[in-house]
Amino acid sequence: MYGSAVRQGQGTPAGRAADNNMDKLQNQVLKFIRENDLIRRGNAVTVGLSGGADSVCLLLVLKDLRQLLKIRLQAVHVNHQLRGDEAVRDEAFCRELCSRFGVPFSAVSVNVRAFVGSSGMTEEEAARTLRYEALQKAAAAFAAEMQEPDRQDLKTPGRAVVAVAHHADDQAETILLNLLRGSGLKGLGGMRPKRDNIIRPLLGLSRSSIRDYLAERNISFVEDSTNFENDHTRNRIRNVILPEMEQSVNDRAAEHLAAAGAVILEADDYLAAEAAAFLEAGDPAEQQGDVRRISLRQTLLKEKAQIFRRYVIIEALRRLGVPLKDWGRQHFSEIDAALFKPKGTHLDLPGGVCADNQYRETVLSKK
Repeated sequence: MYGSAVRQGQGTPAGRAADNNMDKLQNQVLKFIRENDLIRRGNAVTVGLSGGADSVCLLLVLKDLRQLLKIRLQAVHVNHQLRGDEAVRDEAFCRELCSRFGVPFSAVSVNVRAFVGSSGMTEEEAARTLRYEALQKAAAAFAAEMQEPDRQDLKTPGRAVVAVAHHADDQAETILLNLLRGSGLKGLGGMRPKRDNIIRPLLGLSRSSIRDYLAERNISFVEDSTNFENDHTRNRIRNVILPEMEQSVNDRAAEHLAAAGAVILEADDYLAAEAAAFLEAGDPAEQQGDVRRISLRQTLLKEKAQIFRRYVIIEALRRLGVPLKDWGRQHFSEIDAALFKPKGTHLDLPGGVCADNQYRETVLSKK
């Protein structure tokens, strides 16, 4: 069944209150977009539309703001082929909604189960991977259409942007999940408002404010029945752990987690920038044959705090082009410890990385 909303007359006091709240939420999203430079004039914005309350709210707000923002807008629904008739219902709902909103719509089907078998990913990971691939492909095609010579309606056709509907409660879940998994500052900061061309305009809104907004606008949405199953860790956090925290510890627990994440992201950005500046002041990365090398200055690094040294190591590895998926805290700690060891110390690390102590420097290298 589609989610229902209570109708309210526009001329009634309740209707006028709804208008005021509607304007407040839109302005809140617009402010968040501008503060985080999420959308620029001429962007081609693709909304990932599941049909749930969050993505419906995102589409509605961007539809109402598109003239102000000077953007082109489309919606894309990704059918994961996992929920049978419910998935068919969701796609039909999204198609009809976009028809009413006057927003271009397309639907893409992906075979998650087949991808699980070939990739070794969990079903959740596979669905996410295929979903973002489909959204990126659709966004690139949409932006390419805007580059056609006969399109004169926008002076500055822009880059492809993918808008997804994560909100503050999702952020709190992510931070708590990463905390329990032993993440560092980057993970504890949660999701960023913008990562490459993926934007999250609703990250400053709560789940309840989104649903109130849709109710006041008399806009329906669909519910994914799997969201109420607690087989996955994130669902248990959403449906059991966070509600218990809000009931037993602090009724603003999710809000405070999200706010803490924003502060942690600031700290992470600061340390990353300082680490980059430290490396810029030293010897640049160099290529010797098929080996790329970068030197860490032991004398200067030994004077720094351990957390700063770790950020320098991470930045150095990034400049060497090292994917850090298989790296754990112990690997960074081994390099950090090597800074204090004598000349001749050697480490073999994941991804074909080696660390070698030479005179007053630790050299990281990768073929």
